[in-house]
Amino acid sequence: MATRLNYSIGIVRQLMADLRGRMRPGGLAGSLPKAARDSQFFIVTGAGRSGTSAVARVLHESGVRIGRNLAPASDVNAEGFYEDLDVVLLHERMLTELGMAGMWQSQRWPWRSTVRAVAQRYRADMAALIAGAADGWKDPRFSITLEAWLPLLPLRPKVIICLRSPEAYVESVMRVYGLIDRRAVERQWARHYRRLLDVIRDYRLEAICIEYDTLVERTEETVAALASFVGRPLRGEYVSPPLRRHGAYVAPRYRELYEEVLRLAPQDLRHGIPAARDEHHTPRAPSDRYAERAESVIARVRAAKAAWEVEVCMPEPAADATTRARSSQYQTLVVAAQEELAGLEPPPELAADHELTVREVNVQRMIVELMLAALSGDAIDTGMLKAAVRAWRRFGGRKAFRRASG
Repeated sequence: MATRLNYSIGIVRQLMADLRGRMRPGGLAGSLPKAARDSQFFIVTGAGRSGTSAVARVLHESGVRIGRNLAPASDVNAEGFYEDLDVVLLHERMLTELGMAGMWQSQRWPWRSTVRAVAQRYRADMAALIAGAADGWKDPRFSITLEAWLPLLPLRPKVIICLRSPEAYVESVMRVYGLIDRRAVERQWARHYRRLLDVIRDYRLEAICIEYDTLVERTEETVAALASFVGRPLRGEYVSPPLRRHGAYVAPRYRELYEEVLRLAPQDLRHGIPAARDEHHTPRAPSDRYAERAESVIARVRAAKAAWEVEVCMPEPAADATTRARSSQYQTLVVAAQEELAGLEPPPELAADHELTVREVNVQRMIVELMLAALSGDAIDTGMLKAAVRAWRRFGGRKAFRRASG
């Protein structure tokens, strides 16, 4: 009871500090300690899938060390994540306590005061990581936690915000992870940048915006601007344009926020935001045989799903190598189905059915992704395994899916 009371008191105190700081821009800047080291420290962040790894790679391979124990490359990010695993793991612990762990909890967004109060529990771990830090860190999670690190850092960090359009962000997330609700993912994109803008304003942090499309299209100029901000020479050869798959369309409801973040970019690297899909956005191909092709896709997914359920023994899956191998095969088929559906243009009268079909396939991918995550480590993640079964029970059948989709 006493611990819970102290925790609540801590949140109230942090909330009051927030209110005092928001009375004027930069009002919290005076709360930060004076610099305790001469060298600069950099934080690379932004919404995930927005070029953070690309920017961190340019920095790290050019000699600005972004972490010491870096996460390895994977199918999701072939060039590497350039994230310090110790920082990532600590962030995961913090976000779990904040109620943001797992796919279904990602829509929760805690108050800044709550983040700082929770971070007090990890103060010793944070201080230890800072003591052994290199030149900076990269992690999209800093969009949530940056403010909690500021009082412990030996100097005020310079923030590099990576920006990508919300539509490109959603398409990338869907390609990698699958998703159910596009609007929910768009809202997550917006929350990342609103939080960053608030913290940068309140603490008067020096920041630069690196727009991913500009980095790819005008690499030399963008890397030169980043080098000027960092104060060290950087090499643009580490930018990989072929990795970009989606363009810079920005829906009207997010244009103001996008432009506000973009104002942190150098003047000569800003451009007008297209009001409609541009030439970089791959259009859907019209088809006179839409219904036939869509039905073929969903039939393949349902047949593969039925076979997968039998082979892995749902709802009591066998947690072994065979289940993982079969799940991986099923995942590959679902990903191919997502890509095929993305290339179809439904006639107006079938638009609603098309959206439901897309969402059904996305849900099936989410279920199998949970299963693969449960079996990805040396030991079985029983919590993730239970989550996979719960998701399968809730969304596994067509009727259940329609009911859950309203």
